[in-house]
Amino acid sequence: MISQLLARRAANANPIRVGIIGTGKFGAGLVAQISQMQGMNVAAIADINPHNARYAYLSSRVPPEEIRTAETGAELEDAIRADKPVIVEDGLALANCESLDVVVEATGLPDVGAKHAYQALSNHKHVVMVNVEADVTVGPFLRRTADAAGVVYSMVDGDQPGVTWNIIEWARSLGLEIVAAGRGTLYYADDFDGTPNNTAARFGFTPEQIERRTINLKMFNSFRDGTKAQVEMTALANAAGLAPDVRGMHEPSVNLEEIPRRFSLREEGGLLHQHGVVELANSIAEDGETMLPNPLRMGVFAVVRSEHPFTREDLASYGCHMGGDDNNFLLYRPYHLVAVPAPLSIARAVFYNAPTGSCAPTPTAECIAVAKRDLRAGEELDGGGGYTVVGLCEKAPIARQEGLLPLGLAYQALLKRDVAKGTAIGYADVTLNEDSFVLKMRRLQDDVTPP
Repeated sequence: MISQLLARRAANANPIRVGIIGTGKFGAGLVAQISQMQGMNVAAIADINPHNARYAYLSSRVPPEEIRTAETGAELEDAIRADKPVIVEDGLALANCESLDVVVEATGLPDVGAKHAYQALSNHKHVVMVNVEADVTVGPFLRRTADAAGVVYSMVDGDQPGVTWNIIEWARSLGLEIVAAGRGTLYYADDFDGTPNNTAARFGFTPEQIERRTINLKMFNSFRDGTKAQVEMTALANAAGLAPDVRGMHEPSVNLEEIPRRFSLREEGGLLHQHGVVELANSIAEDGETMLPNPLRMGVFAVVRSEHPFTREDLASYGCHMGGDDNNFLLYRPYHLVAVPAPLSIARAVFYNAPTGSCAPTPTAECIAVAKRDLRAGEELDGGGGYTVVGLCEKAPIARQEGLLPLGLAYQALLKRDVAKGTAIGYADVTLNEDSFVLKMRRLQDDVTPP
């Protein structure tokens, strides 16, 4: 068991040494969680804002006099070997550090995240990828890099893709078929138009909360305009071999008991054209304003199917909601706990050389960039959570055939023509940022991806 293995590491004074790149809300929460554990410690933090990194340590009761700052790789290594918590500004310094066992990439920026993950994997370090924005852009390339290096490239437990993957893995291990799997959303009628300017008001954040939890308003806007859910389901699809049924998924307004009925085949009274899809269950009623009486909220689910009458009888009699002519059953978790269970992914990588789900070398889905408003030629795209685009989950073969722009490349790309609100943006519509590392990596990935 992981707890026993961690206890053994603690008894031998040989904790798992973790480096965290990015201490926003997730990264700081992970520092806090690991501080309560035995056999694992946050040996180093990299953040372009050292104040955030220091605050994460101090909030986890690290004595201020213990915290070191490193300017060079040698200083970083010396601090870790001396068991002193250390802060660096450059994430690459941490990715190149020999003394770490696992690197957690939690910046949320596709370009820098891809660079950090690639460097760490190339240095034979396990990588736990919180940065789904980078994963959905170049995850297959990073997975191949990890496989070649003999290390793990993993999603993170606690975030919805990882939590849903755990349910899928459990069900598949028992021989159950996955009809649909995904997460709950709170998607209001006006959320598509949300911007970072109104994010704090929409979430009810106070200035004190924003500072205390180091909240990135652009990232949190991606939670409200729908982009984050689309990105996360793209990551889940590529890890679990699933695909969206339609572009953007159906995302119906559903109560818990309705999920297995709606996420069944059309001929069984549901929405789906096929089994094996990713989906979203909206907790907001069809009026776009009212909360449903019994929704999933921000939990996760899988609709599974069994053809055996004994198993169907058991699942029904023990309280699973049913659909699909009583052959489909709902498994769900009413919550995801973000950074709280994230250390389990770190431990699985070290102890079992196993991921909490990992993007397959050949993707099944793509998160494409779609105009958030009417855009004009010459405008610069600003990526997920910004003012110009949202992401939608699409089947990877369709995205390739239609030449659609991945959301992860929609940063500092200049539009060549006007694009109407709601229109998918193509490669032909933009001039890309040729200095982008993630663009170079994506081109290498596309060169070896089957058509």
